[in-house]
Amino acid sequence: MTALAIRVLFAAGTPYLAQAGVGAAPAPPIDEAAMRRAIESHYATAADPKTVALSSELYADDAVLEFPQGGERIRGKANIVAFRSAYPARVTFDLRRTVGAGHLWVNEGVIRYDGERPHHFVGIMEWSGAKVVRETIYFGEPWNPPTWRAGWVEPIR
Repeated sequence: MTALAIRVLFAAGTPYLAQAGVGAAPAPPIDEAAMRRAIESHYATAADPKTVALSSELYADDAVLEFPQGGERIRGKANIVAFRSAYPARVTFDLRRTVGAGHLWVNEGVIRYDGERPHHFVGIMEWSGAKVVRETIYFGEPWNPPTWRAGWVEPIR
C-alpha cells in the first residue's frame, strides 16, 4: 500500500488499515453506541466464571486474543471462553475509559486478582461488523514513584 493510499484512507476516516487496501470493499456499517454497550457489558460480566460465555459473545468465532508481555496468543472464541472459565483467581475489573471509532476501540482499566493490588491494563479491540476479531491486552504493574518528581505530578486514584 502506498503512502498516498494510507493518507486517503485516514482522510476517509478508515482506522482499520489491516483489512484496508486499494480497491477493498468498504467495511460493514458500525453502530458505535452498540459497540460501546457491548464493551461495557463485556467488562461488567467477564469477571464471573458463570457469565464468561455471556461476556464473550462480542468475539467472533475465529477471534484472536493476545497478551504480548507473556508472549501468548489464544485462537478462537471457544478457547477464549475455556481459558477464562478455568482462570484460577477471582478477577475484578474497573473499566475507566473506552475510546474509539469505527473498527478500533481502546479500553483502559484496572484489574485485581483475588482482591490484591491493582494492575493497569490497556486493551485494543479490532472489530469486524459487530464482533471483535482481535484483542491485544497490555498490563502494567504499579510502582511507587520517585520523590524527585513530586513537584510536577499529582496522584491518580
